Amino acid sequence: MIIQVNEDFPQSMISAREVEVLQLVSMGYSNKEIASLLFISKLTVETHRKNMVKRMGFKNAYQLVVWAFKEKVFT
Repeated sequence: MIIQVNEDFPQSMISAREVEVLQLVSMGYSNKEIASLLFISKLTVETHRKNMVKRMGFKNAYQLVVWAFKEKVFT
């Protein structure tokens, strides 16, 4: 399954790296797998997820993924 990033989505709400993390989260990858794919630490992945959830006022990453699809972050 491949999820394409919507190039028209304004990057002002979340950074390009956060979009990459969010894309992999929405594909079902674990924090450890995401870290390996992006060549960053697991803690960095967890921090990106936590920051996005907090910034958007959500309670968990599930809400973040739902938001991403509703806002057409991915196509």
